Amino acid sequence: MKQTTQFPASEEQYWSFQFQQQGDQLEVAFTYSRTEHGTPDRGSCTRPLFSLKLNQTGTFSINGRFSSYQGPYYQSHTVNLGFVDRFHDNLFLTQAPDHSIDLRAHLF
Repeated sequence: MKQTTQFPASEEQYWSFQFQQQGDQLEVAFTYSRTEHGTPDRGSCTRPLFSLKLNQTGTFSINGRFSSYQGPYYQSHTVNLGFVDRFHDNLFLTQAPDHSIDLRAHLF
């Protein structure tokens, strides 16, 4: 298990997420990619996930099955997103997220 805290280099995109600020809200969208997220297929279109108001948080989870020469392997990702004036280390620990999307599939 690996945990990192990252601040996107771009205000408009991070990994498979796209962001668009509209006034005091942040629109969050996601694009599925088989090479990034594995199988099963979840549709390759960009889809809106949720809108964050200032000082709200959201969480997104996805897993997938991949193939390599050594055989199949699995990955699971959970990404916490926050739209805040100031970040603090326990931002995602002090309260439940305001929005939660879970695209994890039963892989076995």
